[in-house]
Amino acid sequence: ISGDVFDRAVPPVDALARMRRALRELTALTTVVLTSGNHDGAARLGLFADMLAPSLHVVTDPEAIGTPVEAGGALVYPMPYLEPDLVRQVLSDLPAQGESGLPAPLPRSHQAVLAAALRRVRADLSARRGSGDERPAIAMPHAFITGAQTSDSERDIQVGGVPSVSTDLFDTLGGAAPLTHGLDYVAAGHLHRPQDISGASVPIRYAGSPIAYSFSEAGATKSVTLVTTDAASVTGIEVVPIPTLRGIAVLEGTMDELLTDPDEATTASYVSITVTNDARPERMVPRIREVYPHALIVVHRPCQAPTLAPAMTVRASRDPREVTEEFYEAVGGRPLSERERELAQDVWAQLRGKDMQ
Repeated sequence: ISGDVFDRAVPPVDALARMRRALRELTALTTVVLTSGNHDGAARLGLFADMLAPSLHVVTDPEAIGTPVEAGGALVYPMPYLEPDLVRQVLSDLPAQGESGLPAPLPRSHQAVLAAALRRVRADLSARRGSGDERPAIAMPHAFITGAQTSDSERDIQVGGVPSVSTDLFDTLGGAAPLTHGLDYVAAGHLHRPQDISGASVPIRYAGSPIAYSFSEAGATKSVTLVTTDAASVTGIEVVPIPTLRGIAVLEGTMDELLTDPDEATTASYVSITVTNDARPERMVPRIREVYPHALIVVHRPCQAPTLAPAMTVRASRDPREVTEEFYEAVGGRPLSERERELAQDVWAQLRGKDMQ
């Protein structure tokens, strides 16, 4: 589990209890390796390490990077989320500077700190390969890797305007050249959309979140990834779909289009709906929810998008009703109807009456 176990640094008590139950069930079946993500409070998540079965490995401390979990015939290298400002000194392998004797801090970037972390993996893996250990190696970074597709629900992790790390880091492990037998698989965390990342010789995959967290994930099949290994390599990568209790969908159209003969699967889904009638329909939201009871977002956006009108100076002497009509046409993309014009005139008459009292 490559990070983002919770959706906040201080999760509520019921979320902690639910996680504890889930880990109990998982560790009864298999070895679990779990790291902290940018959403998690690393110290709080680390409390799970000593609370459960010996088959649970919780890694939240950057100092632990480079020490693999030996499980399932593989070497699994956990790598918690690395916030550059917090770990650029801890992970630094630069020469010492000044009287302190401490190494100089790494550059303030995700690329620099992840490269340093991977050099720790490289050092351990190189020693093992030198002694004849050819077991497949799996890294678990929590990072935004170049070429990945984001969703609306991920938290921005930009530092210095650069959020991503390059794929070649996983080939070279932060060094000048790849090892003869380096990583065999990268089980990446952070992004919610399941996807493979191209650009490296080693397979890199985001398993994604088990459920959707935003409508930008509509159409994505949620899954877990089953990676099969032999004594020295990855032999298979299978995507196993996760059953969803309720789908998500994004719809757009006029009220007639949306309410006429809707698809049964869509009416049972969580939906985001954009109504495109020129004028806002009466009882728009209640009528939509009669057909789509799980509609979470309902907005009105006229089909004819207004064009950007040039700014104009309005003289105080101008009739406010004329200004209102011009404004409505500029913003709404059409002139006021006769009924709307009458309503506007009634409102102005009431306002004038109040001013005169």
